[in-house]
Amino acid sequence: MKKRIVFVERQKFGAVSIERVFAQVARTLPSDLFDIEFQNLTYGHGLFAILKALFFFRPRPADIYHVTGDVHHITLRLPRKKTVLTIHDLGFLRLNKGIRRFILKLLFLDLPVRAAGYITAISHATRDEIISYFPAAESKIRVIDNPLFDGFSAEPEKSFDTECPTILQIGTTENKNLPTLIEAITGLNCKLRIVGPLNNKIRHKLKTSGINFESVVSVDDHEIIEEYRRADIVSFCSTYEGFGLPIIEAQAMRKPVVTSDLPPMNDVAGAGAALADPCDAESMRRAFRTVIEDPDYRKNLIDNGTENVRRFTPENIAGQYCQLYLEIIKANLT
Repeated sequence: MKKRIVFVERQKFGAVSIERVFAQVARTLPSDLFDIEFQNLTYGHGLFAILKALFFFRPRPADIYHVTGDVHHITLRLPRKKTVLTIHDLGFLRLNKGIRRFILKLLFLDLPVRAAGYITAISHATRDEIISYFPAAESKIRVIDNPLFDGFSAEPEKSFDTECPTILQIGTTENKNLPTLIEAITGLNCKLRIVGPLNNKIRHKLKTSGINFESVVSVDDHEIIEEYRRADIVSFCSTYEGFGLPIIEAQAMRKPVVTSDLPPMNDVAGAGAALADPCDAESMRRAFRTVIEDPDYRKNLIDNGTENVRRFTPENIAGQYCQLYLEIIKANLT
């Protein structure tokens, strides 16, 4: 008899979101073992909305509940022995201070980690960060990476533009480190293509730098693949991530990647990226110049990236979740 898994998520926020990760996992889980359902919270994200969710939420019947989005608090309403909590990152603790940070830590880390029977982190960096705040969580955490999404293929492959390569930057939030990237590539003969909204300060910095740039606010699944296809280099020199999906997406598209020599980016990239100090524009500049000017080095990065991305196939990642779910089911039968 098939077992029922209910993935509990926040409201949908468009195509580029963490909910896509478990939509991919769900599509790849063995259909002869599991029935899958998604239950989305509709209460918003303010304190009152969180309290409302904790009071009114009614979970649908299931053998396993998997809390997968930024709704960690709902773990408090689910049966401990049947509940998995996936933590993507703890960026909310870095972005908040004072009483707000205290409340968020209580509702999104301390209490949910106590309440969940099983916890997964999407990288060793996230795992270590959770343990640094909540050491007692170590015994119940396992690391399961994010999967590569369907559709990322290098064919047809674009020739590298050695005269004026296009550098693709995914994301414009503060951690994506766009100001340092601008400093790093100023004076290089290249074009910068940015996916994400630009504030006035960034626009001014781009214009005064003299960089040839283009930007697009949002893209759908098909359009992001085309963005990678048209690029020559993918930049992902972030200062903080839970994982770093653009790294493996670029590798799957056989693009050379320049990324941060920080966890989890350097772990996710393996040997398939040029690593740079994201706080040092000159270090980043050297990485870009080497990729542009050294075709043997560039080919080596691309080939290593193609091999590295095999770690993140949907089948591999879904297989790890399948093993976890079967362990939970077995434990609940004894």
